[in-house]
Amino acid sequence: MKLLTSTLLCTTLMASTGAVLAEDGGDGSGRSGRHHARGMQGMPMVEHVVRSLHRLDLSEEQREDVHAVLREMKAAIRPVMEETRAGHEQLKELIKATSFDEEAVAALASKEGQLAAERMIIASRAFSDVYVVLTDEQREELNAMSERRKQHKSKMRRHKKHSSSN
Repeated sequence: MKLLTSTLLCTTLMASTGAVLAEDGGDGSGRSGRHHARGMQGMPMVEHVVRSLHRLDLSEEQREDVHAVLREMKAAIRPVMEETRAGHEQLKELIKATSFDEEAVAALASKEGQLAAERMIIASRAFSDVYVVLTDEQREELNAMSERRKQHKSKMRRHKKHSSSN
């Protein structure tokens, strides 16, 4: 059971390391192409919600309120993301070591889980604050966008599955 738990934790941490490596442009800056300007790399849910919010017809006051909430969220998430990246760097070093340190990897995986929960709480709180600012019609449109995106993803998965089986 302990081995299974450690394996699952290691797999989870390695998967998230892949995301960090993929977002790093290779120059050590943590920037990659068109994504680095948004500042929410590694958080696709946040990126999708922010993009959807930009598509809504917000009043100037709403736009200012939303931007203020998003700035606060970004400031709150930044140190958590930095800590996450530091953990990923530690994991890379552990993977390169001559002997595997299961306890150290398990500790990093546990910490990654805590940081992921913290990111989710920060983002969810911010989106809740934004949702309050929206009118009923804007909330309906945001929900419709979400549903369309969900249907599109489902269609793409079916297409990918069908393409790979040929």
